[in-house]
Amino acid sequence: MSLLGIELSDAGILVAGGDPPGLLNIDGGGVASPGFALPEKKGLAVGTAAERKAHLYPRQILNHFWDQLNTEPLEQPIPFAHNHAEIAFEHFANIWQTVKQHGTEMVIAVPGFYTRKHLGLILGITNELAIPVKAFIPLAVAAVPDQLPQGLLLHLDLHLQRFEITRLQRANQLSREDSISAEGSGLSTLYRRWVDAIAEEFVRHTRFDPLHQAATEQELYDRLPGILVQLKQNPNVHFEMTGGSKVYHVTLTAGLFHKIAAPVLEEIRRQVIRFYDRYGREAPGRILLLTDRIARLPGIKTILREIENCKIIALPSGSGALGALRFCDRLGEQDEGSSAPFLTARPLPAEESLVVEAPRQPAKAQQRPTHILYRDLAYPIAETPLTIGLAAVKDGSGIQIRSQVAGVSRKHCSVQLRGNKVVLNDHSTYGTYVNEMPVAGTTKLELGQVIRVGTPGEKLKLIACLDTAPDET
Repeated sequence: MSLLGIELSDAGILVAGGDPPGLLNIDGGGVASPGFALPEKKGLAVGTAAERKAHLYPRQILNHFWDQLNTEPLEQPIPFAHNHAEIAFEHFANIWQTVKQHGTEMVIAVPGFYTRKHLGLILGITNELAIPVKAFIPLAVAAVPDQLPQGLLLHLDLHLQRFEITRLQRANQLSREDSISAEGSGLSTLYRRWVDAIAEEFVRHTRFDPLHQAATEQELYDRLPGILVQLKQNPNVHFEMTGGSKVYHVTLTAGLFHKIAAPVLEEIRRQVIRFYDRYGREAPGRILLLTDRIARLPGIKTILREIENCKIIALPSGSGALGALRFCDRLGEQDEGSSAPFLTARPLPAEESLVVEAPRQPAKAQQRPTHILYRDLAYPIAETPLTIGLAAVKDGSGIQIRSQVAGVSRKHCSVQLRGNKVVLNDHSTYGTYVNEMPVAGTTKLELGQVIRVGTPGEKLKLIACLDTAPDET
């Protein structure tokens, strides 16, 4: 039996599995499937397919079903589903059809505000789909790394409809002790405010209103994640949109986005201080663990750094899904049809391993990437930059992206050899991703990593030829 780890967040469900473990593509080539659904003639569109039509059909779109998971009749009946649980069933079924080839059992990491009633509904969904669920665990408990400095530990997360803060206790094990969540302060609210602000900038400077047409409004929402990535790298972003036969442009500033997000950011800071005042006045340190969903908010780290004696640690994408797999040693054999346990704690390693840095490993030979694999062709990596993008390549010094996907620049990024390291430089307007993590300017590349350009994107893999000698480290 092979195990899958599920990170259940309506901002984007993630699934981890495989050997070695990694995040799986589950939704149109992407690793995250957002909690959106849209009734169509032949059934419910779910995940990314529904999200991309959310503002084309705003009255029909559904995005509260994971947050308000229940069996109460919908206020506005729709075809194919009578309640939120049935919509969630369709979403989960769609994901399962994609990932069932990778595993036969699941451990599901759930948000802290989920009650046992919620878990019972999820278990009913998985039983109907004939998916063996080995256990449920709190997402915050699953996501925490083993090596951490000592101090009061808080886990911060951002979902589609709310943010959530969880206090974790460390003794002989790691356990969830307390949590709060604030409804109406999630990504959905922030995205709407940011889109409204961008539209106001266009109207003020060009008289073009992108919210006047559903198509341009949807385009704004689709491109917003790319804008956020750019604003983490630059204080100003030149942004263009086409309306009719004209091209309009404005300059968007990080300050504008910080101002719009300020009420939510301030509430997060206030709740963190409230936890510290309640539990941690005498604590030797204060540790804030940020999921990648909340770490992407413009200004979040700046406002949290104002808290005294506070260390901020940003967790990689999918920490909850990958962390769920660590529970496999605690899972015994279950009888068919038995209930899945809710494991609210996990053992910790020996006390001496709870340090800021992980112990050094003995030096060993490591293979660096020598080629980039794109559509069955391997392109050699050399000291001369290998440019990736839409621009035509005549001399073999680049990789031309040959599909029509959104968000790819003519010269999107470049890869080159610098000494014994392979590095990627991002030159794009909408961002470059390595293993689904946004690149901030320049990053070192490792063997087996996947570069994504565009949305949903084209993927390129880092590979090595067998006759290439490993680098000594």
